[in-house]
Parts: sequence; structure tokens; C-alpha cells
Amino acid sequence: MASIIQEIGTPLQLAALFLLLVFGVLRLLVRSGKWTPSAAINRLVINRIFQTAIIALVLGVLSSTLGPSFNRWMNSSEVFHGAVLSTTGDPIAGATVNLITIATVSTNGVGQFDITVPQDRMQKEYKLQVKAPGYETPDVMTKSAAEMQNVEIRLQPAPPELVKTLGPPLYIGQYFGNPFALVSLRVENAGASLTTINEIRATLVTKDASFVLSPAFWTIVNPFGPFAPVTGPFPILAGARLDLRVFLMPGMNFASLYSKVGALPEYKLQPPCVQKFNGSVDPMSDDAYAISKAFAEEHFAWREGEWHLKIDVVAENQAKTFHRDFSLSSGEVDRLRASIALLKQCLSANTAAPLAQDKGMANFLEK
Repeated sequence: MASIIQEIGTPLQLAALFLLLVFGVLRLLVRSGKWTPSAAINRLVINRIFQTAIIALVLGVLSSTLGPSFNRWMNSSEVFHGAVLSTTGDPIAGATVNLITIATVSTNGVGQFDITVPQDRMQKEYKLQVKAPGYETPDVMTKSAAEMQNVEIRLQPAPPELVKTLGPPLYIGQYFGNPFALVSLRVENAGASLTTINEIRATLVTKDASFVLSPAFWTIVNPFGPFAPVTGPFPILAGARLDLRVFLMPGMNFASLYSKVGALPEYKLQPPCVQKFNGSVDPMSDDAYAISKAFAEEHFAWREGEWHLKIDVVAENQAKTFHRDFSLSSGEVDRLRASIALLKQCLSANTAAPLAQDKGMANFLEK
């Protein structure tokens, strides 16, 4: 539009000069007596020619003069300035400032940033999102154009990470045939009060199968237990630095197994594999083992190939995801399947000690 105004400025001036020339010629004719127009013609024609010429001249001059200024106004942009600081006033370098739908910039070494907004995208209010490593991410902020002229954002330092790493060892195996993963999470509570890990969930995937794993048992003593059933969030005491070991497996329905074994005469009063006062455990009866073995073989899911384990951990103030890849050979799959035989001696049948081995046979592998 501004360029159009500039373009019409010169033609208007030329038209004005032409009309003034016509007006001058007519006035000379009248003054010399060669033409005597009526009063109406003098008023309506000659005077109107003069008025039109003056208006065209003024518009032409204004168009040429104001056109560039109008063009600069039409194509102007607005620059917003700001700074990202910690709650203690320290500048935060490398913070990401997103003026939503317009531009994303990073703060410089002293926490400052500039955002240029084109004229055609100027708004009365803007939505702003700020993120920085080591700091909590606030909700999306709404700021007026006036506030954005010199805006200051303060970020709250994020609490120390509760769950540090997924450490070795990783054990995988079978429990009554079902796949399990025993993971070890390095946990450090640097705070002054008890905190919790609210949720741990995992997926176990191979090329043609996928399993959702949930926590079943846990321990902080050693990889082999004793284990306790998972009944809720995992409490982490203030100052604790420990390895939380969690036994993850698919949701299992043991009702049919327990029903069949419980119907056997020898287990009418007491289930199999109950520990005696002296700590010993009697082997399963042949019938109970046959039922348990059939159940385990029906649910056995390990197979040769590449596997991927993904673990999501949600604590009070953080969420982390860990990944682990491993492979199984046909020999390893055979060994895990053969370990179902440990159920005969009630090994790997006790929830307090789900990992078991005997004479080179084990229901788990280290990965």
C-alpha cells in the first residue's frame, strides 16, 4: 500500500501542473477580453479547475513526502527484550524462550534474550514458554505487549533427581513360565524428608511379541532378596543412597493353578512349598509338579532374538525413562525353559525368593 502511495505521488503533481496551466491560459483569455465567460462558467469551471489543481498538487507532494514514512510504518517490527533468572537472581544461560507461534530463542551468557516480532504478527497478548536444564518448567505464561518490552522470568531450581541410573545387573528369567525382569535403580534422596517413587512400569518387546510389566516384588538388600510384595509407592527415606531392586513381570492370574493344586488331597489343608519351622521346604508332590509344570510351559514366552526393555519411573518431582537392549540365543531360551524343573524342589516358587538356581540350573540370566 505504501509503495502505491509513492507511485501515485508524481502523477498527481503532473496533473496538478497541467490543470494550473489550463487555469492560467483561461485566465489570460479572460483578462485579454478574447473570452468572456458567464459568471456560472467562471465559478463552476475555471475556479473548480484551480481548486482541483491545488488539491492534486498538495496530495502529490504529501504522497511523495509521507510515502516512505508510511512504508516504514507498514513494514516495522517490534523487538522484545527480557532476561531469565533463577529465584536467587542468578542469570540462566542457555534457557529456551518460546514466544509461541512466533519465535524461539536462547538466552545469552548473562541470561538475556531479544525476540523480533514482525508487524503482521503483532498481538495485544503473547504466550510464553521458558525451559532450562536443572530448573522446573513453569506453566505457559500470558504477557501483554507492554510487559514483553522488558520482561523478567524467574525459574525455580529443580529438586535433585531421586532416581539416578538404571544400573547393572539386569536379570531376566521365568517365574512359573512368565517372563520377568529384575532391574536395579540407583536412588539418592538428598532432601530432608521422606519421598516416594510413585510408579514403575515397563514394556518388554521383541519382533513379534510385547508384554507390559508391573512391579511384583522389591528389595534393597541384594539382587537375590529377600523380596517383599509391592503394595504401593516405594518409600525413600531422607538421606538414603541405595539400589532399589524391582521384580517386574506381566500381570498373572494364578487362580486356575491354585485351584487345581488346592484340590489335591495332600494340599487340602496347606498349600505346597510352605516353609517349616526349621527352614526346610518339602518338594512338591508329583501331581502338584505336573500341574505347575503344565501351567509354566503354557505361559513360557521367551524366544530367540533381540529384545528391548523400556522402564518408566515416576517419582514425586520427576519422571525418567530407561532403555536396555539384549538378545537371547536358542541355548539361553532352552536353559530358561529347562529351569521350570526347579519347581519340583519348590525353588523359584516362593515370592520372597523368586530367583533360584541349583546345580548349574537357574531360572534367570544376567544381561
